[in-house]
Amino acid sequence: MKWAIDDPARFLRERAELDRLEAEAGWLSTAWRIAENGSITVDLDMTIHGRVFAGRMTYPDTFPDSPPYICPRDTSERWSGHQYGDGGPLCLQWRADNWHPDVTGADMVRSTYELLSTEQHPELPNAVPSAHRLTTGQDMRGAGRRFVATAELLPILAALPLPSRVRLTSATVYNADAVVMFVTKVADTQDVMRDVADVPEGIATSLPLFSLSGDGLMFRSDAFDQRQTIESAETLVRVLTEAGFATDGVLVQEAGKYRARTIVLLGTALPSLRVFLINSGEQPELLEHRIVWPSLSDFRLSEEAQQLAKVRVGIVGLGSMGSKIAVSLARSGVRRFLMVDDDYLTPGNMVRHELSWAYMGTHKARAVRDALSLTAAGVRVDTRTTRLAGQESALTAAAALKDLSNCDLLVDATANPEVFLLLAALAKRQRTPLCWGEIFAGGYGGMIARARPGRDPNPLAVRDAYHTYLATLPDAPFKNVAGYDGTEEQPLIAYDSAVGFVATALTRLVIDTALSRDPSEFPYSLYLLGMRREWIFEAPFDTRPIAVQGHGWERDGDAVNEKARIAVVEELLKMHAGGRDADADSAA
Repeated sequence: MKWAIDDPARFLRERAELDRLEAEAGWLSTAWRIAENGSITVDLDMTIHGRVFAGRMTYPDTFPDSPPYICPRDTSERWSGHQYGDGGPLCLQWRADNWHPDVTGADMVRSTYELLSTEQHPELPNAVPSAHRLTTGQDMRGAGRRFVATAELLPILAALPLPSRVRLTSATVYNADAVVMFVTKVADTQDVMRDVADVPEGIATSLPLFSLSGDGLMFRSDAFDQRQTIESAETLVRVLTEAGFATDGVLVQEAGKYRARTIVLLGTALPSLRVFLINSGEQPELLEHRIVWPSLSDFRLSEEAQQLAKVRVGIVGLGSMGSKIAVSLARSGVRRFLMVDDDYLTPGNMVRHELSWAYMGTHKARAVRDALSLTAAGVRVDTRTTRLAGQESALTAAAALKDLSNCDLLVDATANPEVFLLLAALAKRQRTPLCWGEIFAGGYGGMIARARPGRDPNPLAVRDAYHTYLATLPDAPFKNVAGYDGTEEQPLIAYDSAVGFVATALTRLVIDTALSRDPSEFPYSLYLLGMRREWIFEAPFDTRPIAVQGHGWERDGDAVNEKARIAVVEELLKMHAGGRDADADSAA
């Protein structure tokens, strides 16, 4: 009621306008009240075509900046197709999207009368065209069971001949407000099951998300072009029988209970798609799912995304920076990863890590792998819980470095100088691009850099140019954060948004490098990024490119003369021959 106290003239106007309408109309009776929550309401009895519609108009606290709304007083009543559910408010001529403060509550009541007198006419009822268009999200709010029709599934279903009956496998995910089903496998006409390629592995399997796998049948027939009312399992069986299908496998009993079965119906065109679940229980309960259709963008991938899918990216350090980079790369199209990190998630990591408490206590590399299995389809992640430059066995460390040598691009997200030296040496030896970055303690800025064979100085030369440049600047208020790959990360060194800012910039640099863009979007090998006015940065988002020079990627061994190379090859051949002779003697 605060609006009435703040604007008494408007309150008095509302009462006067409504009293005038009641006196003139003859079909309206009103009673003003204060609701239990303090809102001002008006009970409305509207006599329309001999029927009394008992409603209530409520003035929200934000009136007159937002409209009052009119609902049936009986919350089970539905008066109109222009109504938000049983007992819900009517969608009238004035709504939130076209409201103007000059409109009064009396105008809203007149609009209600016009709507109901047209729709509820006993002899000539007419539909009232709606000017209000619901979004698909608004329309889906009341659907507790949903089926996601993915862009890869629909062509598979459309390619089935008429008529068809094939097997399928479904996966159901139980969320807080909806039960969501996917089809993960569909059999062809030879009964060979094939994966639906765009359903992520984490959905199709029971872990890491709780996903319940199920079996079912897909029926396609032009008999399903006409949408029939199907409210029970018995009706479903009858409809299938009338369409000429055998219905064995639809209602299956085991130990006195019906098995859960997914049943999909499709007519000639895709809009006829319907999805049912025969729920497990002593009686065959039938539950129909609302279809979540793909958007147009789901049907195509850019050429760049297809190219990224072929690149294997090795990320060392899956802490605050590395976890954000990994998830962003997967969303961008990268499908092959190697992740190396020995650390696990602790509560202190939650101030900046990309993942949540759902992965608490799990090794970061494996946790990010599981998160990516829910992010995109076709992701393949190899993990190693090895600490590079740490106390590991020589065999374990060598295996990790060998695996990294098989990557097409390396990312150092550790801020650990010893790890950087190892990766720089590996990148130079294998001629593999290397990208890395740092967050400046306090979150006022950061640095991103890369070294590409044949296009930039080698990684150590880029690093040396960076430190040479820093020596020309005033002392930084904070040094770079050390060890945020895991072991020495201190809470609240920087906000999550600061890490995200640098991680996003580094991800863009990684993508540009992976695609070998020419010309590159990043003409420099090194950038300093500012997030606030501090140190050398004059404003938020101040970016300072740094021109670097230094040695290229040639190895010292390239200077060895050809005669020495031939001598080494001859010695290796002798060793190989000697090893085979020893094996033969041992076998004898």
